[in-house]
Amino acid sequence: MEDLRAKDARVLWHPATHFGDLERLPPLPVARAKGSFLYDVEGRPILDAISSWWTALHGHCHPRIVAAMTEQVGTLDHVMFAGFTHEPAIGLAEQLLDMAPPGYGKVFFSDSGSSAVEIAMKLSFQARLQGGERGRGRFAALKNSYHGETLGALALSANDDYRATFSPLLVDVTFLPSPSVPAHRHEDLSSDAGADSPEADEAVASLRAHGHELTALIIEPIVQCAGKMRMPGAGFIRRITQEAQALGVHVIADEIAVAFGRTGRLFASEWVGVTPDLMCLSKGLSGGMLPLACTLVREGLEDVFRGHPSRSFMHSHTFTANPVACAAGLASLALLREERIPAMEGQVAALGAAADDVARACAAIGAHRQAGMIVAFDLDRDAAHPGPVDGRISLSVREAALKRGVLLRPLHDTVYWMPPLNISPSELSLLSEVTVDAVNEVMG
Repeated sequence: MEDLRAKDARVLWHPATHFGDLERLPPLPVARAKGSFLYDVEGRPILDAISSWWTALHGHCHPRIVAAMTEQVGTLDHVMFAGFTHEPAIGLAEQLLDMAPPGYGKVFFSDSGSSAVEIAMKLSFQARLQGGERGRGRFAALKNSYHGETLGALALSANDDYRATFSPLLVDVTFLPSPSVPAHRHEDLSSDAGADSPEADEAVASLRAHGHELTALIIEPIVQCAGKMRMPGAGFIRRITQEAQALGVHVIADEIAVAFGRTGRLFASEWVGVTPDLMCLSKGLSGGMLPLACTLVREGLEDVFRGHPSRSFMHSHTFTANPVACAAGLASLALLREERIPAMEGQVAALGAAADDVARACAAIGAHRQAGMIVAFDLDRDAAHPGPVDGRISLSVREAALKRGVLLRPLHDTVYWMPPLNISPSELSLLSEVTVDAVNEVMG
């Protein structure tokens, strides 16, 4: 293991990682994965409580997805998607359009969440130009939002930790306030939570003031994941979505992290009851097996791209609609329909009960919340629970949990769970026990 770590240190630059932290907590060499567990090179199991950055819907190396990928790679590994097509891409697009909220007509494939957002931005902008609405060229987004780290997506992200350095490169965006429901419960998804908040009133007023110059508003339905798993309420999302569309502003739903059962339904937008004009998907789209993303496009929006070749949408990715990735996506959707969604109610209830137990066992937890299979705990620092001297709560909790065989990666002072949708009762018990021990060790 040490040899691999030494080699890694010489040649690799890891994402979202401070160089100084690598001395304290070096990257852990992983040899294999199965189900909810990663296994290091010494064979030690590590429960993947965050689905490897929210991707592994069905755990790792699910045999049904592996079989679909194996069969596909032996038949057609890849072909450029300009001028060619294939059955896996057609089948996956058909199923996505059938399963998504009604009103979508086209699927534009890409290979990462940021790319899906960039495509949505460019489609909206070009549609305005070619539809004779040249005055509508600006975007609106929510405060505390995160949409990716390519320049267009980064411009729509309100978190200065990511965007401040690159602000001179970014387009100007109107940021709208959004409320927070710190003790959000899964049942609140069926309510109008957040709709009558002061933030909702201010956001609506801003939309009305700027609607004439906006091409699109981008939202993260239900959960602002990178923003400490903040939950603004389904009522708030519904209200601003309806207001934007009434003003003729396109609504882009960034469902990259929250689609495919994460909030208890196939798509988080289902809780809102309004179909966004463009929907961005990635992460769990392939079941977490391969890079794959897409943008669902409202039926009819493509009409302004017809006619002269100059009206074409000149955007492409080398591995657009890779057949192996699409085959994985088809297998993942089948598992969702046949196994995950039918069991969802029980899984959500079990996760919520476990979260309640953890909150009771940790005096440093000030509030906790849930939306489907996503749970978040806010840690409060005070005299009784000061936390680490250096203030590095996230790194300390991650280190403490890894020692106990669980992967947690808190967002600053917010510890969250986003496990595989089929996490077992024994695995959930382990997750709860380690979370309690790690939080109590770090916070004192």
